[in-house]
Amino acid sequence: MIPTKHVDLAILGGGCAGLSLARELAKKNINKSVVIIEPRTAYQDDRSWCFWAPIQHSLTGWVNCSWPLWSFGLQNQLKQSRSHLDFQYQYIRSGDFYRKSQLIIQDCSTIQLALGQAVKTVDVHQAGWQVVTDSAIYNAQQVIDTRPPPSNLIDESTLIQSFLGVEILLDQPTDVDASQVELMTDMRLLEGEFCFTYILPFSERQLLVEVTVFASQAPMQADLQIELDKLLYKRGWAQAKIIRTEYGNLPMGLPDEAPSSTPQPIRAGMRGGALRPSSGYGFLRIQRWAELCAKQYCDTGTLLPQTVSGFLMQKMDQIFLHVLQKDPALAPVLFDNLLSQTKPDRFIRFMNDQASLLDCLHIIAHVPKIPFIKAMLARQRNAL
Repeated sequence: MIPTKHVDLAILGGGCAGLSLARELAKKNINKSVVIIEPRTAYQDDRSWCFWAPIQHSLTGWVNCSWPLWSFGLQNQLKQSRSHLDFQYQYIRSGDFYRKSQLIIQDCSTIQLALGQAVKTVDVHQAGWQVVTDSAIYNAQQVIDTRPPPSNLIDESTLIQSFLGVEILLDQPTDVDASQVELMTDMRLLEGEFCFTYILPFSERQLLVEVTVFASQAPMQADLQIELDKLLYKRGWAQAKIIRTEYGNLPMGLPDEAPSSTPQPIRAGMRGGALRPSSGYGFLRIQRWAELCAKQYCDTGTLLPQTVSGFLMQKMDQIFLHVLQKDPALAPVLFDNLLSQTKPDRFIRFMNDQASLLDCLHIIAHVPKIPFIKAMLARQRNAL
């Protein structure tokens, strides 16, 4: 028979959001029983989390590499570089994130990480909620759902950010400047969709090389592989040793889910809107939410949904995505203008969800006016 377990809190999903919340609860030595239910049987080094941050912050010890400069440029044009005295572009390797999070969680006896369990149903129960997996039943007073959105919901997003990359090891040092990340270089159109190169140089011989596409429909992985192979050949890295591969489709402008006839648990992480619609960045959003949610749960016993941008930033992102969707040909110049004409401090605050009204006005002043005015009018008509 499937065993029934009673817990105070069930966290559905043990990805970035689920582990971050559990980690923060463990750091507070929570005295309530918590289970993280995750279908993976083991974690892999399968992705990268990057962000702009000061040199010292709460996860400084987790940062694997950082760069004071970031570069960008249009296809077949010279790259430009930007920097900021107080902020660096930083990278956390997922394998290290998973391992360190688990070590902290293991030190808290009230938190259990249940690997290899897929959630089958989540229903309201007399004790609060009943979560049925393929190997256990959990009666939980509270549930928070950090699982990724289903593929059909991602497909309905305004745009989808698709990426394919490889971490490579070269026989000889490369001529790439190891002090700067290629944030958005070789910006161009690929089959009518916005495409760019993304390169993180970990050393003179070790790099993460990616091709990224913003598209209304996610391209096939095989098509991205063709572009990645071209990139590696062009840079002289076709014979490099491949250490690992990462591939994914991120929703940009995830649609609201249809109302359910039954109560649904609070959502966080990607499905809760953690990813910034206009960029796909979400790591810092998740970390801020995890700290706030853990504090609120310990103080009041209540949970906090995923925190997202304020009203102004949400509207700007929606209009920005509308322009990119309707006229992808604008994207290369639009991003090039944004990166080249926006001061680094304003750009970083905008990317980190901390832009002031003045920052937003400055950014608006450096984008093409007519497409954005048309997008605003179109959204107003659709709202009527």
